[in-house]
Amino acid sequence: MKILEWGAISLLVLAAAIVSFLVYMGVFSSVKIEEKEMGPYTLVYEHFVGPYSQTGTVFSRVYESLKADKITTRDGIGIYYDDPSKVSKDRLRSDCGCLIDSKDMKKVKSLGKKYKLKTIKKSLSMVAEFPIRNSLSYMIGPMKAYPALEAHMKKNGYFSQKNGRSAVPFELYQMGSNRILFVTEIFR
Repeated sequence: MKILEWGAISLLVLAAAIVSFLVYMGVFSSVKIEEKEMGPYTLVYEHFVGPYSQTGTVFSRVYESLKADKITTRDGIGIYYDDPSKVSKDRLRSDCGCLIDSKDMKKVKSLGKKYKLKTIKKSLSMVAEFPIRNSLSYMIGPMKAYPALEAHMKKNGYFSQKNGRSAVPFELYQMGSNRILFVTEIFR
């Protein structure tokens, strides 16, 4: 009988630990959507085609290259062009990189064609925030944020396209504040 009691206690402790971990990771928390001006942002990036789950190496490569050139980066950014529920994994397109401070622009431009530069203009956007706890946050965050952004868009009658332009979501990885901002421009 003692073995059964200890087994049951062990299972309860394990279940409590798993639930506590999931709570800590934000699995059960709701995602709040704010509408606010975001941008402008200038980024150094690398284009990537393939599963979004494999973009981590691209981000690391861009970051390490900038670091080697003594260029300070503040936050990471990922622009995701395709909906993974509609496009096969091997055809997903993204731009992965780092935001560049204006003080480093001359340095980046002096390196010629080594880096690709892009600017995201200032726009009114829907923004969802998710905490970075560990590497799982980069998988859990999108699963929580994108459905919330989609629901907010539908509830408020926003469009995903306007004048031939699509609202392309991007993710800001704010390492200083340990959070991911999921951003989508608002088209009315």
